Amino acid sequence: MKEEKQQFNVYLTPGIIKQIKHRSIDEQLSLSDLVEKVFGAWLSQDRSEAQPQAQEDAAISLQPMLHVDDMGKALDFYSKLGATVLNGSRDGDWALLRFGTAELGLLAHPANPEQNEGKVELNFEYPASLEELEEKLSNAGVTIIRSAGDEGFGYQLQLEGPDGMLVKINQIDPELYR
Repeated sequence: MKEEKQQFNVYLTPGIIKQIKHRSIDEQLSLSDLVEKVFGAWLSQDRSEAQPQAQEDAAISLQPMLHVDDMGKALDFYSKLGATVLNGSRDGDWALLRFGTAELGLLAHPANPEQNEGKVELNFEYPASLEELEEKLSNAGVTIIRSAGDEGFGYQLQLEGPDGMLVKINQIDPELYR
């Protein structure tokens, strides 16, 4: 007996939708069957083997952070520019947006001038151990402002840039946001 199917709405960029439709035609599958096949294959992958490789290939990626006065207005504006919301905090004061391959963080808190924060912060995301990165940077002579510590979104290491600017390196924990 065939299992009953349910509707599952997702929002994708027009380019991805076009590619999926073409692939569906190439595979001679309905769009629903192709999506089910792809998700099924992805879910059946052994993630325990993939994780160590990701740690070995760990690279820092740029994630600038913009302090905003009104998160709702900011999300509306950047969505109109084509941004996709990747993550957000449960309390709604932080969101991570994607524009193609670039990312932008939004934070609904004023910048803290006592920490040399400006309207825009220089943030990076690092997928591996922040403690190991901190040790490596400290040994290389980089000034550590605050050691890797627990935050509401994961962990954060704070460094002093060459001009005194605060540089933050984050390790985002998906279990902590919606």
